[in-house]
Amino acid sequence: MKIIITRIYHDKIFWITLGFTLFSLLLGLPRLSDLNWHTIFSLFALMICVQLLISLQLLDKLSRLLVAFSSNSRQTIQFLVILSFISSMLLTNDVAILTLIPLFISIAHEQRLKTAFPATMIIVAANLGSAFTPFGNPQNLFLISNYHLRSGQFFRISFPFMIISLLLLIPLTWLIRAKVIKKISKESITIKKIPLVMTGCLLLIVFLGIFNFISIQLVGVIAIISCFFIDKQVIKKIDYGLLLTILCFFVMVSDFSHSTLINHLISQLTQTKSMVYITSLLLSQFISNVPATLLLAHFTNKIRALFWGVNVGSLGTLIASLANLLALKQLILFDQTSHIYQFIKIFTLVNVILLILLGILGLIFI
Repeated sequence: MKIIITRIYHDKIFWITLGFTLFSLLLGLPRLSDLNWHTIFSLFALMICVQLLISLQLLDKLSRLLVAFSSNSRQTIQFLVILSFISSMLLTNDVAILTLIPLFISIAHEQRLKTAFPATMIIVAANLGSAFTPFGNPQNLFLISNYHLRSGQFFRISFPFMIISLLLLIPLTWLIRAKVIKKISKESITIKKIPLVMTGCLLLIVFLGIFNFISIQLVGVIAIISCFFIDKQVIKKIDYGLLLTILCFFVMVSDFSHSTLINHLISQLTQTKSMVYITSLLLSQFISNVPATLLLAHFTNKIRALFWGVNVGSLGTLIASLANLLALKQLILFDQTSHIYQFIKIFTLVNVILLILLGILGLIFI
């Protein structure tokens, strides 16, 4: 418990977010029903699964297999970027980042690779790829549920976004230096089969909970119990500061949604599809795209503009997508030697450039 409290105490992102949350209480009081506990429990269970996979050395094993099939560092990272783009469509952007960032860091340490730009590309790929499917990210799930969209309607909106995103993404990976990678001659890693099977079963249960086949609260309890059978030290390694940070975001959005002044302002900014698009894109930069979706959906039925706005809006600032914060925390946790401020600088530069390019193209497709 002392380790957990100490980690939260030193979590600057959490304390900054808490400060903004306390300030938002001046605008209105939050409602318990506005807090998205499904997201909180889902993320908690996913964190446990990833930490279990790390403790079983599965990520180390995968990193060596990936290196064995790559001729240079650029090819390795290109594979990770494409894997991030595709896997986020099926497993959500959070899962892609939770899995691939630690995997990349493992490879980067062994091969002495720079982490800032490749990590940025993996994160961007996860955010953009997840926009293609209904279950790729939380805002898409909400849009389908709120507007009662059929699958055909949704994919007609998301398909152009996916193609354009991929065409922008791939050329950027060629900026990565093609460094010759060394083959690892260390002793082979043995994966314990029974704990791996148990972790795989837990991951399946978590997915069932995410897609509401079973109670996500029950999934959280099962995840905790599983740790005591597989590796009880995992409970101490969960990033509770991130969970509290996301909870603060939901409280802020609840406060904003109950402010008469803000409600009036938003209603004025959502009169046309172009206004909805620009408002959702810009608002995502400050409160992230999921809360922006929840807030703006009360004021507009211009679905295409809102979809493009909040998904393009995942680019830009670190706050633009909760997945960005998740990735930052993963880098801080696993890449102890990294220059975090260098990462933030490169991440922001790449994201702002892509935000401008994709943002302009979005005006054509809304």
